[in-house]
Amino acid sequence: MDFKGMLQFFVLSSTVSFCAFSPIIVPLVVVILSWFWSATTIISLWLVYCCWLYIDRHTNSHGGRWCNWLRQCSIWTHWVQYFPLTLIKSTDLDPNRNYIFGYHPHGVAAVGALGNFGTEATNFSSLFPGIRPHLMLLPIQFFNPFTRDLLLGLGACCVSRNSCEYLLSGKCSQGNALVIIIGGRRELALKYGASIVPVISFGENELYERRTFFRLIPNGIPWGQLLMGHIPLRRRVITVVGKPIHVVQTDYPTSSDIDQLHNDYIQAVEQLFIDNKNKYGFEHVQLEII
Repeated sequence: MDFKGMLQFFVLSSTVSFCAFSPIIVPLVVVILSWFWSATTIISLWLVYCCWLYIDRHTNSHGGRWCNWLRQCSIWTHWVQYFPLTLIKSTDLDPNRNYIFGYHPHGVAAVGALGNFGTEATNFSSLFPGIRPHLMLLPIQFFNPFTRDLLLGLGACCVSRNSCEYLLSGKCSQGNALVIIIGGRRELALKYGASIVPVISFGENELYERRTFFRLIPNGIPWGQLLMGHIPLRRRVITVVGKPIHVVQTDYPTSSDIDQLHNDYIQAVEQLFIDNKNKYGFEHVQLEII
């Protein structure tokens, strides 16, 4: 591995390890600092940070905290080049509308979603000017100290219903793109007239292998690199953003409306997959919708 490859691996492994093990790393750092700083200093700093957490507790459900310099930081360029990640657009998106990006597949860690929509390393803003992507994450991911501040700076928000409604209702302008696993949020697209955009990441599922560990776990567990297996493998990932399904705003969507939108969305995902799998060398991949 040359110096560039080593740098890419170091950046990726450092960020992934920090996010994965921050509940362990932070106390360890505190212990190390106690060798150099007094207990009073450490406690004071921790109390200040706890006060900040309390003041900032609603940010993840009120549009997040967009930080351009963090998204554009050169560290992310090394991060995405490790795999590498590539972002492809199918059509322009109107910045005067809101969107829900349905990301598929989720994979183990949704690496393609973070690299393409949480940073500018693959030139998202150049491809889609005026659109602000927000990674929609589980609430528990905003309880990790310091990791939450990193995620918020990258534009991430809580995936709760209130958070989604805040972004789609126009309280923080138009041009928001919620990057999400669609699930039970289809009715929000109808309620607020947000266009749904299918997104497929070819290669996402190849970033981790499955290991059985002496047949103790029959179906195996995802395993990447290093001792803990948490670092993804070096595999190319191509993320294709499809054409939007424009939705007519309906204050009280019926079950029939939701089912129709669901069918339209499934067809769009299937067509996006068929149109692109041969083009990018993934003709062996089969689409399975569960």
